[in-house]
Parts: sequence; structure tokens; C-alpha cells
Amino acid sequence: MAKKAKNCPAWLATFADLMSLLMAIFVLLYSMSTIEEPKYVEVVKSLSESLGGSDAITKEQVAYFAAVAESIEAEKAKDAPPIEVVSQIEELKPLYESLVETFAQSDGTSDIQIEYDPEADQIKVIFPEQIAFDPGRAQLKPRFAAILSDSYDLSNESVSLKVIGHTDKRPVTGGRFHSNWELSSARASSVVEFLVRNGRVRAEQAQAIGVADTQPISKGESYLDFAKNRRVEVLISTDKRF
Repeated sequence: MAKKAKNCPAWLATFADLMSLLMAIFVLLYSMSTIEEPKYVEVVKSLSESLGGSDAITKEQVAYFAAVAESIEAEKAKDAPPIEVVSQIEELKPLYESLVETFAQSDGTSDIQIEYDPEADQIKVIFPEQIAFDPGRAQLKPRFAAILSDSYDLSNESVSLKVIGHTDKRPVTGGRFHSNWELSSARASSVVEFLVRNGRVRAEQAQAIGVADTQPISKGESYLDFAKNRRVEVLISTDKRF
């Protein structure tokens, strides 16, 4: 007569489920680090033996948990900044430091503001009107022209340059310009023309824009508020086209 198969204790099924669950949790946590398949196999074997199970690891198990690890790595990669963007941000910092040093060594430049914004990948240089132009005129002051002549040579850099002219909100009276739009555009163009003519930047790298009084720094009504708004801004951004 054939022998009857012995019934397995009820607790054994629960124990097997618990062991499988512990193994899955452990491997999932371990997969959050860099996965090397040989190391993974050894760890799972060791865990199985310590829990009283078999040390045999099936190909299906390896493939399944490797897929889990790849999925986690893919999610982490989504949050990482693109390598190209990081390199662009790093390229502008030395240029910013060089500009700061250049203006620090020049006389009469204490009112010039230099800002560095790595998130926008941009350097902003702000020249107030009292440094750059006479009231109501677009011709560069001699001192401003000298400052631009001594500025960093951008013609061989992979950057674009945008010059923006700003005015206050008071109407233009007299002179050759009939509106703040004309005045702000002429001032921006004067800066770009000077930089191109003196080899500081190539024509294809530069833009001149006049915005009149549409982007004020200060919305006050005092003389100082108006003076803050009359300015020329030079924006330097990384541009791989050049």
C-alpha cells in the first residue's frame, strides 16, 4: 500500500509567506543603492539560508528584482538635473567673478550692480543713467564708454547679450526723442553698437531692446525713485549657438 503524504503544519504556510515578504522588502531597500547582480545574488542566498529556506535563487527571482531596481533608478534619474544644464550654470560663474573684479578695479563704478542668477542661467549688469547718459540723450558718456571698452571680451564666448533700455514714467520733453520708447530703444542701441564696434561682442550675439517705463524698479514718485528706473541693463546668458 502507498504511504499517505504527511500533512504540513498550518503555521508553515504563514511562515513561508512571512519569509517571502521579508525577502521582498529587504531586496527592495537594497535595490535603492547601485545594484550589482553578483552581490545581489549572494545577499539573497544568505538571507534565505538565515531564514531556514533554500539557498537556490531562480532566474525569475533575479530578473524580477533587477527590474524593480531599474525602475527605482529610472525614477531617481528623472529628478536629477540634466548634465548639460549643470555645465552651463558652471560656465557663467567664472565670467561673473571676472566682471565683478573688472568693475571693482575701475573708478566711478560703485553704482554699477552685478547680479548672478544660476537658476535662470544669467548675469545681469545694471548701469544707472547718471553713469551712462546725460538726461534725455542717448550718446554714451565718456566715462561709460571707457568702462565698456575695458569690459570682458565676450566675442569668443558661447553667450548671448541682451541690452535693455529703461526710462522713468515722466514724458520726454524737447530734444530729438518724442517718447520714452524712442529714448530707451536708442540708448540700448547705442550700447550694442559701441560693444560691437569695439570688438567686445559679435553682432549676432547681441540684441537691443527699449521698454520705456514698463519695467520700473521703484514705483515711488520721488526724484530718487525716478532715478532708479532710468537705467540700462545688460543680460548675459549661455547660448550654445555661438
